[in-house]
Amino acid sequence: MKKVKTIISIIWFWFVSLFSPIWIGCIYMNITGHSKGYAYDMGAEADIGVFLGVILLFLWLLAFLPVTISLCKKSSRIKKSFVWLPILAFAGLFAAGICILGWNEFIKFFGFGYP
Repeated sequence: MKKVKTIISIIWFWFVSLFSPIWIGCIYMNITGHSKGYAYDMGAEADIGVFLGVILLFLWLLAFLPVTISLCKKSSRIKKSFVWLPILAFAGLFAAGICILGWNEFIKFFGFGYP
């Protein structure tokens, strides 16, 4: 049963790590008040976007932190120096997510690339 739990944790970790560039980009756009894009003036709707951004940030942390902490604990039981492996794997999968998405599309989340 522990192996099944570990396998499910790893699959969930990979899924969250690969989709984190999109998720973090959407969180940034919502928190800065640009949830409909940078060419659109949201006006009073910006408050709702910021609130949604905070909720998305909370959900991302809820999806990412528990499984990462669990995998760090499991890897440190094998060898103390392996505690950094899940964090390095997240960085690699995050970079792979950016490559899949494309750098230009990723950077557009942060307001670059718009006229």
